[in-house]
Order: sequence, then structure tokens, then C-alpha cells
Amino acid sequence: MLWLLVAICLAALIYIGAVAGILHRLASAPVSWRLLGWSGVPLAFSGFGFATRFWNPTAGPYLANKAYPFGGHLQAWAVSFGFTWVAFGLLFTAAALFVSRNPTRQGWFVLLASWLLCVFPHAIIAIAFAWNGANRESIEFYNRWSKSNPVGSKVLVSGALMTLWHFSFCIAGFLTTARNVFKGKQASAG
Repeated sequence: MLWLLVAICLAALIYIGAVAGILHRLASAPVSWRLLGWSGVPLAFSGFGFATRFWNPTAGPYLANKAYPFGGHLQAWAVSFGFTWVAFGLLFTAAALFVSRNPTRQGWFVLLASWLLCVFPHAIIAIAFAWNGANRESIEFYNRWSKSNPVGSKVLVSGALMTLWHFSFCIAGFLTTARNVFKGKQASAG
């Protein structure tokens, strides 16, 4: 359990140090680019949450597809996925900063493409659940989980708030930056 705490704290310190420098520089960018840059922050918070929630430290020996330092194969995937969200959030924020300094169509499209590729599998999952997964069994699973876990309902609410923060900032950022990138002088720079 100690190395879970050490690893998460180390990752959080690296993230906070890096993002503090980026956000400080992003503060001078137009509001539209700041919205886009700040949309990466909740992704990182969600990633930390995912990694800590699923990390179930185990002792060796480790065996492929069975036992990993993070737990079983599902926990190992979830922890890796969580840290990937932290990295993507950081990179997305940094990319928004760099593109805001010289806004071009290509830079804007790279940001949009990377974001769409990142959310694509989650959009498919959301559509599948909306279409045929919002059934009693799934709802009962989350009800049981949130009642049996002392912080379960807080995790679900914070996850929803992080998702709302990310999507609202990201969509507003993409729409408002597109207006500037695709008109007039800046459009010719792309």
C-alpha cells in the first residue's frame, strides 16, 4: 500500500509541476484557447481517480494475464488507462498552449483529431449503454457498488462533474477557437 501512495504522489507532483507552468503561460492566451487548454485538467484528475480506484497492490510472482503489481489483469489495464488519461490531459493542455501562440487550421485539426480519437471508444460505449445498456442490471450494479463503497457515490458524482467540466470547456473551446482560426488573417496562416 505504501508504494501505491508513493507512486500516486510522485505522479501527482510531476503533473502539478508541469501543468502549473503550462497554465501560467496559457493565462495570456485568448479565452477560447484557455478553455481548450483547461479542458485537459479534468482528464488528468479523472485519470488519477481511475488509477487509485483500481490499483490493488499485489506481491509477486507476477504472471502475464493474471497477476501484476497493480492487481489482476483488469486492474493493471485500469491503472495503465488512468495514467494514460493523466498524460493525455497534460499533453492536450500543452498542445492548446502551443497552438494558441500560432493558431493555424492544421494545429486546430490536430487538436480536434487527437481529442476525437481519445473519446471515440468512450462515445461508442456511451451510445451502446444508452441504446441497450441502461438496463436494471447495470443500474443495480452501480447502486450496490456506491452503497458498499464508503466513497462510491462521491466517486460517481465527481466523475460526472469532471466529465461535464471537460466536455463543456472542450466543446466551447473548439467552437470559439474555430471561429478565429477559420476566418480572415489567421485562416491564411493555416
